[in-house]
Amino acid sequence: MAGQETLDAQLPVFQALSSDVRLEILKQIAAHRGMNLKQIAKDMGLSMSTLSPHIAKLEECGLISIADIPASHGIQKCCYPNVEQIVIDFTKEAAKRSMIYQAEIPVGSYSDFDVTPTCGLATESVFLGQLDEPRLFAHPERRRARILWFTTGYVEYLLPNFIPAASVIDSLSLTFEISSEAPRYNNNWPSAIRFSLNGTALGTWICPGDFGGRPGLFNPDWWYDFLNQFGLLKKLTINTEGTFLDEERLSPVTVRDLGLTGQSILKLRFSVPEGTPTSKGFTLYGQGFGDYNQDIRMVIRYSMDAETPGQGGPAMP
Repeated sequence: MAGQETLDAQLPVFQALSSDVRLEILKQIAAHRGMNLKQIAKDMGLSMSTLSPHIAKLEECGLISIADIPASHGIQKCCYPNVEQIVIDFTKEAAKRSMIYQAEIPVGSYSDFDVTPTCGLATESVFLGQLDEPRLFAHPERRRARILWFTTGYVEYLLPNFIPAASVIDSLSLTFEISSEAPRYNNNWPSAIRFSLNGTALGTWICPGDFGGRPGLFNPDWWYDFLNQFGLLKKLTINTEGTFLDEERLSPVTVRDLGLTGQSILKLRFSVPEGTPTSKGFTLYGQGFGDYNQDIRMVIRYSMDAETPGQGGPAMP
């Protein structure tokens, strides 16, 4: 039965059916359960040169098959129908369609934290209070922060999830600029950084260093040369096959394991475990700092339950 694949994949079928002549050819072939080309041309009053391109179009899209059959005067070409009916199921197509919701989360808009020095935050124009004072991570202006750093502990972000309530999340991707955290900077400063979602550990990555020696491409003019300057752009993805950092598989945890839907609260945590040789902290760079001039970018790919009526697209904040 044609029409059970996606509508895009069936486009050649629709194009073949757009001709009255080809529709009549299909009817004739189906009624006789197969006809030779000469008989089709005779019954429809067409020359072979006119019939041939129509037959080729129907064969290309799989609606008919052509076979060489022995006859009393050599070989004749016969056409046979490949389908009995064609169904276009728009409901199933809608259910399969993957939709996207995107948002950017400023690095200072974390919802929870617990950090140790060295640590600090800065806006595009000034440090937020004195450095190496963990209490300042509760500063009322912290949402304006464009860069933050600490040695051990965590920051946690409440991710926006404004996709329709009846949706299922197929993948969640987050792109961010990050480095280790050394006093001043140190290009060779391996640090373990752990990623978690809703309390489930997604995996741990060893960041190679806290990079400096040249200015970050987007750092403000006032940023000191002896401080960390830029990070690496990393992409954390949770999908139906597992959790990945760029192309490297971090863990087998999938979106299905986490049960992510349009009603899920999404709490993303960046943390540095204590008590290990690589517990050396990290720095998150937001818009206006580092090499990439972006905040934490989130992309949710989701699919709708086609049987649930009245669901529109997501509200964009």
